[in-house]
Amino acid sequence: MMSAASCQTLASINRRTLLAGHVSPRILGISHRSNIKASPVDSDLQSLLARFDRDGDGQLTYAETIEAFAAMQARQLPATQPAKAAAPAPAPAKPVSPQAAPATWDLQVVNGLRDAQSRGQSPLSALLAFMGAKLRNRSKARASASDLLWSFVGMFLAVTALGVMNSSVRTWPVVGEWHQQGLGLLLGSFGTLCVLIFGRPEAEAVRVWNLLAGHVIATATVLTLLHVLGPGVLSRALAMACMIASMLFTDSVHPPGGALVLMAVDSAAIQRIDWWFMLYPSLAVTIALLLPLGVAINWLKRNVMFDFPPAASTSASEPAPSGLRPKAA
Repeated sequence: MMSAASCQTLASINRRTLLAGHVSPRILGISHRSNIKASPVDSDLQSLLARFDRDGDGQLTYAETIEAFAAMQARQLPATQPAKAAAPAPAPAKPVSPQAAPATWDLQVVNGLRDAQSRGQSPLSALLAFMGAKLRNRSKARASASDLLWSFVGMFLAVTALGVMNSSVRTWPVVGEWHQQGLGLLLGSFGTLCVLIFGRPEAEAVRVWNLLAGHVIATATVLTLLHVLGPGVLSRALAMACMIASMLFTDSVHPPGGALVLMAVDSAAIQRIDWWFMLYPSLAVTIALLLPLGVAINWLKRNVMFDFPPAASTSASEPAPSGLRPKAA
C-alpha cells in the first residue's frame, strides 16, 4: 500500500513530469524498451493527456496515473495516434570510391618505369619496347588510309590558302594597312589549331565553345594587361597565368590561345591594332576558312572511308607489348 503522501505526489504529477523522464524508468518497468522515449514531442503528450485525463484539468489523478503506467508498460500508444514501427538502425554507409581520374603524363612515365623495374628491364630497353609497340600499332587500332588521306588533304589546303592570303593581304581594304605595318597573317596559333581540326576533330579543345570562349579569354586577358602593365616579363607571365585559370574556370581550354598571348606581348604590330586583335586575324580567319574546311574534311572522313591494306584487328589473346605501357584508348 502506498501512503497518502505518495498518492498525493502521484496525483499531482502533471503531463510533463510524467512523460519527460522524471519518474525512474525502473518504476515504470520499461528500462529496456527503446520505443518509449524520455522526452516525447508535444503531440504525443497532448494525445496521452487527452486519453487519460478524464476531468480535463491538465493533471493526472492517482487512478489516471496507474492507468497511464499500465498502458505504457503494455507498450500501447494512444488511440488518437497510430502505432509506428521502430525504424531499423541504418546500415553503415559504404565508402564511395571516387572515380579514378585518368593518369597524367608524368604518372604514366612513373608507372611505366615501375612496371619495367618489376619485370627486370632497364629504362632504355623498356623505352625501346614501348616505341616498337607504338610503331607496330599493337596497342591501338591504327588510323585508316582514308583518315590519313583526308587529314593530309585538309592540312595541305588550309596552309596553302593561308599562304595565298598572306601574299595578297597587303592590298586588302582596311586590314591591308595593318599588314603593311608588319602584322602577319600566318600566326603560330593557326598551326596548333590546324592540328586539332584535321588531326583530332573529336578533341575537347576544338569544340565550338572552347574555340570561341578560349580565343576571347586569351586575347581579352593579354590586351587588358598590356594596357595596365605594358609589354614585359611580368605582363607576359601574368597574362598566361590568368588565361589558363580563366579557361579552366569556364571549361574552355584552347591551346592556340597560349600562342596568341605570347605573340601579342612581343609584337608591336599587334599592339598597334589594339582591341581589333580580338577579331582579326585569328578569329576571323578561323571562322571564315579553317572551320568550314574542317567541316568538309570531317564529312569526307565519315562518308568516304577506305583502307589499304585492310587494318588487322588486334586479337584479344595477343600479349600486350612490353615496356612502358601506352595510354589506354
